[in-house]
Amino acid sequence: MCRQHECGGRRPPHPVGPPGVVLVITLLLVGLMMVMSTTLISLSSSDYLVATNESRSIQALFNADAGTEEAKMRVSPNAPTGVAIPIGTSADWRAYILSGTTQAAVQGGLDSAYAKAAPNYTGSEGTGNYTYYNTVQTGPNAIQWGWARIEHLIDAGGNIVYQDAVTGKATTVASQMVGGNTVYNPPMLVVTAEGIRGPVRRMISPNYRPIVSPPPFKNAIHAKKKAELVGLAWTDSYDSSKNNGTYDPIKNRGYNGKVSTDGIAPGAIYLETNSTINGDAIVGPGGNPAVAITNNGTINGSTAVEPAAQDLPPSPIPAGLVNQGPLSIAGKSTRVLSEGTYWFSSISITGNGLLQTTGVVTIYVTGDIDVGGNGIMTATNKLGVQVPTNLVIHGTVDPANPSQKTTTVKIHGNGDFYGAVYAPDAAVEVYGNGAAFGALVGNTAKINGNGGFHYDEDLGNLGGSLMGFSRYSWREVAF
Repeated sequence: MCRQHECGGRRPPHPVGPPGVVLVITLLLVGLMMVMSTTLISLSSSDYLVATNESRSIQALFNADAGTEEAKMRVSPNAPTGVAIPIGTSADWRAYILSGTTQAAVQGGLDSAYAKAAPNYTGSEGTGNYTYYNTVQTGPNAIQWGWARIEHLIDAGGNIVYQDAVTGKATTVASQMVGGNTVYNPPMLVVTAEGIRGPVRRMISPNYRPIVSPPPFKNAIHAKKKAELVGLAWTDSYDSSKNNGTYDPIKNRGYNGKVSTDGIAPGAIYLETNSTINGDAIVGPGGNPAVAITNNGTINGSTAVEPAAQDLPPSPIPAGLVNQGPLSIAGKSTRVLSEGTYWFSSISITGNGLLQTTGVVTIYVTGDIDVGGNGIMTATNKLGVQVPTNLVIHGTVDPANPSQKTTTVKIHGNGDFYGAVYAPDAAVEVYGNGAAFGALVGNTAKINGNGGFHYDEDLGNLGGSLMGFSRYSWREVAF
């Protein structure tokens, strides 16, 4: 035997373990890594699917909401021509808007409440009052959200629920008499929409209540820009629903002859010497009464500022009403209008001409109004007294030709005038020796006469016009 240094520095062979151990360990490590990789891939795939489904669910909800918004737009009175959906008058009325689905699919079971009776949708009913419309969305970027159903809110007794135009409370009465006029209570609606995104479906069902503008005749005289009282003009008030409907300067004279304007410029309300407002003088929001009111006469009330400008859109022409052309009365002629609603392109009464109305008359005019001659004899109450609530004149715009609208209203007949005038885009002027009983709304308003302007407080009960609908409750419907 030689020592290590004596044998040329060679070491003896290193001892090794059993054969194949390294291979086994390597295979185990590779297998473990494969299991971990597979698990990670599976987890990533599951997370991706969960995220995808969550994204689709959110998108389906947004798509359903898009359906309800289109429905709300299309039942609004301001909906563009051609897309408006008229609201039915029967409890079983339904209007469907289709987007990415078909009428047959809805009838075939996509709508689980289809052809079921309100309010619990448990009994079969006919579908004669069902109407169908395609969505207004077109083009490659249109969202195919599914379908939306518009219907009346129905109470437990199966009655349509309306919103009282005067009080704003829920009621089952479709209309009411206010000051001799029929006032229609707008309905409350339920819109149910299904949103679709891939295989995911979600359904929501919000309730909508009507938005009604404030009563247009809450003051004696209101002008968007400027209100003037000149000469010996003066205002006061009375209530034609009381004291047999008569105005008496001693027994039933009130001091609510308010004059208001949305204007805030100097002289937005102007009183000439010897003119009197027996009531408040109210200027537009943000205005200063000391600047906006030029008072060379008398204000027997307070000066104030409106909290907000009044919403005064032109009155829409009722559906189905036909334009009868100009109403012209001259010489000694008399024209009689029986109770009802009329549309004329203009009104002209001259000479000794007289317009006589019987019952409650509402007139829409899409041109200038000149009431001279012997004026208008408004229908009387049971005691033979003319009352302003029996005549309402709307100076408005022709829906087929927006250039045709009322820009001038003149009332200067030989006799007294009883009625209300709503012409928010017109210059309204009352002059002459006759008295005026009622209320006025105009772009500008000017009172110039000796007879006085007597506001009928009963006109303040007339509800405003329907502006649209707002969502007031919301729920998701489970499939």
